[in-house]
Amino acid sequence: MTENKITKTEAAAFLRAQDEYLILTHRSPDADTIGSAAALVRILRALGKTAAAYCPDPIPRRLEFLTAGAVFAPALPDTAGKTLVSVDVASGAMTGLGEETVFALSIDHHKVNTVRCERLCIEPDYVATGEIILELADELEVPLTQETALPLYAAISSDSGGFRYAATRPETHLFAARLLETGIDFAEINRRLFETKTPAQLSIERLAYSRIELYCGGRFALLAVDQEDLERTGAGESDIDGLNQLPRQIEGVRVSAVIRPKPGCVKVSLRSNDETDVAQLAERFGGGGHFHAAGFSLEGKSVPDAKRLVLDVMEELFA
Repeated sequence: MTENKITKTEAAAFLRAQDEYLILTHRSPDADTIGSAAALVRILRALGKTAAAYCPDPIPRRLEFLTAGAVFAPALPDTAGKTLVSVDVASGAMTGLGEETVFALSIDHHKVNTVRCERLCIEPDYVATGEIILELADELEVPLTQETALPLYAAISSDSGGFRYAATRPETHLFAARLLETGIDFAEINRRLFETKTPAQLSIERLAYSRIELYCGGRFALLAVDQEDLERTGAGESDIDGLNQLPRQIEGVRVSAVIRPKPGCVKVSLRSNDETDVAQLAERFGGGGHFHAAGFSLEGKSVPDAKRLVLDVMEELFA
Protein backbone atom coordinates (compact mmCIF):
# COMPACT_ATOMS: atom_id res chain seq x y z
CA MET A 1 0.00 0.00 0.00
CA THR A 2 1.32 3.42 -0.95
CA GLU A 3 1.99 5.61 2.04
CA ASN A 4 -0.21 8.67 2.14
CA LYS A 5 1.68 11.27 4.13
CA ILE A 6 -0.53 13.92 5.73
CA THR A 7 0.06 17.03 7.82
CA LYS A 8 -0.78 17.34 11.51
CA THR A 9 -3.70 19.60 10.56
CA GLU A 10 -5.05 16.87 8.28
CA ALA A 11 -4.45 14.23 10.94
CA ALA A 12 -6.37 16.30 13.48
CA ALA A 13 -9.28 16.71 11.05
CA PHE A 14 -9.37 12.95 10.56
CA LEU A 15 -9.31 12.29 14.31
CA ARG A 16 -12.17 14.74 14.79
CA ALA A 17 -14.26 13.02 12.12
CA GLN A 18 -14.28 9.46 13.52
CA ASP A 19 -15.98 8.14 16.66
CA GLU A 20 -14.41 4.89 17.93
CA TYR A 21 -10.66 4.46 18.23
CA LEU A 22 -8.19 1.75 19.15
CA ILE A 23 -4.65 3.05 19.66
CA LEU A 24 -1.83 0.51 19.20
CA THR A 25 1.66 0.78 20.69
CA HIS A 26 4.77 -1.15 19.76
CA ARG A 27 6.20 -4.29 21.35
CA SER A 28 8.87 -3.92 24.03
CA PRO A 29 7.11 -0.70 25.09
CA ASP A 30 8.96 2.43 26.14
CA ALA A 31 7.72 5.67 27.66
CA ASP A 32 7.23 7.35 24.27
CA THR A 33 4.84 4.77 22.83
CA ILE A 34 2.97 4.27 26.15
CA GLY A 35 2.86 7.98 26.99
CA SER A 36 1.80 9.00 23.48
CA ALA A 37 -0.97 6.39 23.40
CA ALA A 38 -2.25 7.32 26.88
CA ALA A 39 -2.30 11.02 26.02
CA LEU A 40 -4.02 10.46 22.67
CA VAL A 41 -6.74 8.37 24.32
CA ARG A 42 -7.40 11.19 26.81
CA ILE A 43 -7.43 13.80 24.03
CA LEU A 44 -9.96 11.79 22.02
CA ARG A 45 -12.12 11.19 25.08
CA ALA A 46 -12.09 14.93 25.74
CA LEU A 47 -13.65 15.30 22.28
CA GLY A 48 -16.42 12.88 23.24
CA LYS A 49 -14.94 9.96 21.31
CA THR A 50 -14.75 6.33 22.41
CA ALA A 51 -11.06 5.44 22.68
CA ALA A 52 -8.76 2.88 24.30
CA ALA A 53 -5.15 1.83 23.86
CA TYR A 54 -3.60 -1.61 23.64
CA CYS A 55 0.00 -2.75 24.13
CA PRO A 56 0.95 -6.19 22.72
CA ASP A 57 3.50 -6.79 25.50
CA PRO A 58 3.18 -6.37 29.28
CA ILE A 59 3.77 -2.78 30.33
CA PRO A 60 6.88 -2.55 32.56
CA ARG A 61 6.17 -1.76 36.21
CA ARG A 62 8.17 1.46 36.00
CA LEU A 63 5.80 2.74 33.27
CA GLU A 64 2.50 1.73 34.85
CA PHE A 65 2.09 5.22 36.32
CA LEU A 66 1.44 6.43 32.75
CA THR A 67 -1.64 4.24 32.35
CA ALA A 68 -3.92 5.64 35.08
CA GLY A 69 -7.55 6.13 34.15
CA ALA A 70 -8.12 2.78 32.41
CA VAL A 71 -6.73 4.06 29.11
CA PHE A 72 -5.20 0.64 28.27
CA ALA A 73 -7.31 -2.44 27.56
CA PRO A 74 -6.04 -5.58 29.38
CA ALA A 75 -6.59 -7.69 26.26
CA LEU A 76 -6.87 -6.92 22.57
CA PRO A 77 -10.40 -5.57 21.98
CA ASP A 78 -12.50 -6.52 18.98
CA THR A 79 -11.21 -4.29 16.18
CA ALA A 80 -14.42 -4.44 14.13
CA GLY A 81 -15.86 -0.99 13.58
CA LYS A 82 -12.92 0.74 15.27
CA THR A 83 -10.51 3.22 13.70
CA LEU A 84 -7.02 1.76 14.15
CA VAL A 85 -4.22 4.21 14.95
CA SER A 86 -0.59 3.29 15.66
CA VAL A 87 1.68 5.59 17.67
CA ASP A 88 5.49 5.49 17.69
CA VAL A 89 5.42 2.26 15.67
CA ALA A 90 7.92 1.89 12.82
CA SER A 91 6.68 -1.43 11.40
CA GLY A 92 3.47 -3.42 11.40
CA ALA A 93 5.11 -6.43 13.05
CA MET A 94 5.81 -4.31 16.12
CA THR A 95 2.08 -3.91 16.88
CA GLY A 96 1.46 -7.62 17.38
CA LEU A 97 -1.38 -7.52 14.83
CA GLY A 98 0.80 -8.65 11.94
CA GLU A 99 2.35 -6.98 8.93
CA GLU A 100 -0.86 -7.20 6.90
CA THR A 101 -2.93 -5.06 9.27
CA VAL A 102 -3.85 -1.74 7.66
CA PHE A 103 -4.10 1.20 10.04
CA ALA A 104 -6.30 4.17 9.33
CA LEU A 105 -3.57 6.43 10.69
CA SER A 106 0.04 5.99 11.77
CA ILE A 107 1.63 8.70 13.93
CA ASP A 108 5.39 8.36 14.20
CA HIS A 109 8.77 10.07 14.41
CA HIS A 110 11.02 7.29 13.13
CA LYS A 111 13.09 7.97 10.04
CA VAL A 112 11.75 4.86 8.31
CA ASN A 113 8.12 3.79 8.76
CA THR A 114 6.81 0.67 7.00
CA VAL A 115 3.44 0.41 8.77
CA ARG A 116 0.68 -0.36 6.27
CA CYS A 117 -1.58 2.64 6.70
CA GLU A 118 -4.03 4.83 4.84
CA ARG A 119 -2.58 8.00 6.38
CA LEU A 120 0.91 8.63 7.70
CA CYS A 121 1.61 11.58 9.99
CA ILE A 122 5.37 11.45 10.46
CA GLU A 123 7.93 13.93 11.77
CA PRO A 124 11.39 12.28 11.62
CA ASP A 125 13.11 15.39 13.00
CA TYR A 126 11.10 15.25 16.24
CA VAL A 127 12.82 13.62 19.22
CA ALA A 128 9.60 11.88 20.34
CA THR A 129 6.16 10.98 19.07
CA GLY A 130 4.89 12.73 22.20
CA GLU A 131 5.78 16.05 20.54
CA ILE A 132 3.45 15.23 17.64
CA ILE A 133 0.63 14.26 20.01
CA LEU A 134 0.98 17.58 21.83
CA GLU A 135 0.69 19.46 18.54
CA LEU A 136 -2.36 17.39 17.61
CA ALA A 137 -3.96 18.41 20.92
CA ASP A 138 -3.38 22.03 19.90
CA GLU A 139 -4.88 21.41 16.45
CA LEU A 140 -7.91 19.80 18.09
CA GLU A 141 -8.16 22.69 20.60
CA VAL A 142 -8.12 20.31 23.55
CA PRO A 143 -6.81 22.09 26.68
CA LEU A 144 -3.83 20.54 28.45
CA THR A 145 -4.62 18.88 31.76
CA GLN A 146 -2.22 17.26 34.20
CA GLU A 147 -3.60 13.85 33.19
CA THR A 148 -2.60 14.48 29.57
CA ALA A 149 0.58 16.43 30.29
CA LEU A 150 2.10 13.75 32.53
CA PRO A 151 2.38 10.97 29.89
CA LEU A 152 3.42 13.49 27.24
CA TYR A 153 6.25 14.81 29.40
CA ALA A 154 7.37 11.23 30.10
CA ALA A 155 7.31 10.46 26.37
CA ILE A 156 9.42 13.50 25.48
CA SER A 157 11.83 13.27 28.40
CA SER A 158 12.41 9.56 27.84
CA ASP A 159 13.11 9.65 24.12
CA SER A 160 15.32 12.72 24.46
CA GLY A 161 17.37 11.00 27.17
CA GLY A 162 16.40 13.65 29.67
CA PHE A 163 16.92 16.31 26.95
CA ARG A 164 20.54 15.17 26.43
CA TYR A 165 20.32 13.54 22.98
CA ALA A 166 21.34 15.37 19.80
CA ALA A 167 17.82 15.13 18.34
CA THR A 168 16.54 17.48 21.08
CA ARG A 169 15.35 20.71 19.45
CA PRO A 170 14.69 24.16 20.92
CA GLU A 171 11.00 23.35 20.42
CA THR A 172 11.42 20.27 22.60
CA HIS A 173 12.27 22.46 25.58
CA LEU A 174 9.36 24.78 24.78
CA PHE A 175 6.99 21.80 24.70
CA ALA A 176 8.36 20.60 28.04
CA ALA A 177 7.88 24.07 29.55
CA ARG A 178 4.22 24.06 28.50
CA LEU A 179 3.73 20.66 30.12
CA LEU A 180 5.42 21.80 33.35
CA GLU A 181 3.04 24.75 33.51
CA THR A 182 0.20 22.29 34.23
CA GLY A 183 1.83 21.49 37.58
CA ILE A 184 2.95 17.92 36.91
CA ASP A 185 5.62 16.47 39.22
CA PHE A 186 8.35 16.33 36.58
CA ALA A 187 11.05 15.41 39.11
CA GLU A 188 9.16 12.27 40.12
CA ILE A 189 8.57 11.39 36.45
CA ASN A 190 12.29 11.65 35.69
CA ARG A 191 13.17 9.68 38.80
CA ARG A 192 10.94 6.82 37.66
CA LEU A 193 12.28 6.96 34.12
CA PHE A 194 16.00 7.28 34.78
CA GLU A 195 16.80 6.47 38.40
CA THR A 196 14.54 3.57 39.38
CA LYS A 197 15.89 0.07 38.74
CA THR A 198 14.72 -3.41 39.62
CA PRO A 199 17.07 -5.84 41.40
CA ALA A 200 17.21 -7.87 38.17
CA GLN A 201 18.26 -4.78 36.22
CA LEU A 202 21.09 -4.13 38.65
CA SER A 203 22.20 -7.74 38.33
CA ILE A 204 22.29 -7.75 34.53
CA GLU A 205 24.06 -4.37 34.46
CA ARG A 206 26.70 -5.61 36.91
CA LEU A 207 27.34 -8.57 34.62
CA ALA A 208 27.28 -6.36 31.53
CA TYR A 209 30.11 -4.13 32.70
CA SER A 210 32.41 -7.17 32.77
CA ARG A 211 31.34 -8.24 29.27
CA ILE A 212 31.95 -5.05 27.27
CA GLU A 213 34.57 -5.53 24.56
CA LEU A 214 36.40 -2.82 22.60
CA TYR A 215 37.32 -3.16 18.93
CA CYS A 216 38.53 -0.99 16.06
CA GLY A 217 41.04 0.88 18.17
CA GLY A 218 38.49 1.56 20.90
CA ARG A 219 36.03 3.21 18.52
CA PHE A 220 33.52 0.37 18.67
CA ALA A 221 32.18 -1.18 21.89
CA LEU A 222 30.22 -4.43 21.91
CA LEU A 223 28.18 -6.08 24.64
CA ALA A 224 26.66 -9.53 24.14
CA VAL A 225 24.52 -11.36 26.68
CA ASP A 226 23.05 -14.83 26.22
CA GLN A 227 20.00 -16.68 27.49
CA GLU A 228 21.92 -18.12 30.43
CA ASP A 229 22.79 -14.58 31.57
CA LEU A 230 19.14 -13.58 31.46
CA GLU A 231 18.00 -16.64 33.36
CA ARG A 232 20.69 -16.28 36.00
CA THR A 233 19.87 -12.63 36.70
CA GLY A 234 16.10 -12.92 36.16
CA ALA A 235 16.24 -9.95 33.78
CA GLY A 236 13.17 -9.26 31.66
CA GLU A 237 12.83 -7.15 28.53
CA SER A 238 12.44 -3.86 30.37
CA ASP A 239 15.50 -4.66 32.51
CA ILE A 240 17.63 -5.26 29.41
CA ASP A 241 16.74 -1.99 27.68
CA GLY A 242 18.98 -0.11 30.08
CA LEU A 243 22.02 -1.98 28.74
CA ASN A 244 21.94 -0.08 25.46
CA GLN A 245 23.53 3.03 26.97
CA LEU A 246 26.40 1.33 28.83
CA PRO A 247 28.94 0.63 26.03
CA ARG A 248 28.53 4.06 24.42
CA GLN A 249 29.55 5.76 27.68
CA ILE A 250 33.19 4.66 27.33
CA GLU A 251 35.55 7.46 26.34
CA GLY A 252 36.57 7.25 22.69
CA VAL A 253 33.69 5.00 21.63
CA ARG A 254 31.94 6.21 18.49
CA VAL A 255 29.54 3.31 17.91
CA SER A 256 28.24 0.61 20.26
CA ALA A 257 26.15 -2.51 19.90
CA VAL A 258 24.24 -4.63 22.39
CA ILE A 259 23.34 -8.15 21.30
CA ARG A 260 20.78 -10.19 23.20
CA PRO A 261 18.52 -13.20 22.55
CA LYS A 262 14.77 -12.99 22.04
CA PRO A 263 12.31 -15.79 21.25
CA GLY A 264 13.16 -17.04 17.77
CA CYS A 265 15.73 -14.36 17.03
CA VAL A 266 18.62 -12.23 18.23
CA LYS A 267 18.19 -8.49 18.68
CA VAL A 268 20.98 -6.03 17.90
CA SER A 269 20.69 -2.50 19.30
CA LEU A 270 23.04 0.14 17.83
CA ARG A 271 24.02 3.52 19.26
CA SER A 272 26.38 6.22 17.99
CA ASN A 273 28.08 9.21 19.58
CA ASP A 274 29.19 10.94 16.39
CA GLU A 275 28.20 11.43 12.76
CA THR A 276 27.63 7.70 12.16
CA ASP A 277 24.06 7.01 11.02
CA VAL A 278 23.26 3.71 12.74
CA ALA A 279 19.74 3.72 11.28
CA GLN A 280 21.33 3.32 7.87
CA LEU A 281 23.36 0.39 9.18
CA ALA A 282 20.26 -1.22 10.69
CA GLU A 283 18.33 -0.84 7.44
CA ARG A 284 20.83 -3.17 5.76
CA PHE A 285 19.39 -5.96 7.92
CA GLY A 286 15.72 -5.05 7.72
CA GLY A 287 15.74 -2.83 10.80
CA GLY A 288 15.66 0.91 11.35
CA GLY A 289 15.39 3.64 13.91
CA HIS A 290 17.02 7.01 14.39
CA PHE A 291 20.36 8.51 13.37
CA HIS A 292 21.96 7.82 16.78
CA ALA A 293 19.77 4.91 17.96
CA ALA A 294 18.59 2.00 15.84
CA GLY A 295 18.35 -1.76 15.76
CA PHE A 296 17.47 -4.92 13.90
CA SER A 297 16.60 -8.57 14.55
CA LEU A 298 18.16 -11.70 13.07
CA GLU A 299 15.76 -14.64 12.92
CA GLY A 300 17.13 -18.12 13.48
CA LYS A 301 20.58 -16.82 14.44
CA SER A 302 22.58 -17.27 17.62
CA VAL A 303 24.28 -14.58 19.69
CA PRO A 304 27.74 -15.67 18.39
CA ASP A 305 26.39 -15.49 14.80
CA ALA A 306 25.17 -11.94 15.39
CA LYS A 307 28.43 -10.97 17.03
CA ARG A 308 30.46 -12.10 14.00
CA LEU A 309 28.15 -10.26 11.61
CA VAL A 310 28.27 -7.01 13.60
CA LEU A 311 32.06 -7.17 13.92
CA ASP A 312 32.39 -7.59 10.15
CA VAL A 313 30.22 -4.52 9.60
CA MET A 314 32.16 -2.42 12.11
CA GLU A 315 35.54 -3.44 10.75
CA GLU A 316 34.32 -2.34 7.32
CA LEU A 317 33.00 0.93 8.78
CA PHE A 318 36.22 1.81 10.60
CA ALA A 319 38.65 0.45 8.00
